[in-house]
Amino acid sequence: MTANIPPIGSSEPERKRGSGLVEKLATPKVIIGALISIAALWFIIANNSQVRIHLWIPWVSARLWLVLLLTFVAGALVGFLTGRRRAKRK
Repeated sequence: MTANIPPIGSSEPERKRGSGLVEKLATPKVIIGALISIAALWFIIANNSQVRIHLWIPWVSARLWLVLLLTFVAGALVGFLTGRRRAKRK
């Protein structure tokens, strides 16, 4: 009989706290990650000279911004994969 009666003092159904996109993106971890990403991209754009890189046996010439971008992407991928592994363990 009382299944459809709302709780006393509330005219709207309760919303779960923290379920919105803004709440999920406003965490310190996400903000710090975004700041590091912006700083890394700025550094990559500012360094655009040609460099030679020694890869154990061969020497490779490439733009410094490309080398930095590939290094940043590789580091982000390693961080993502190790973070997923830790989350699965718990």
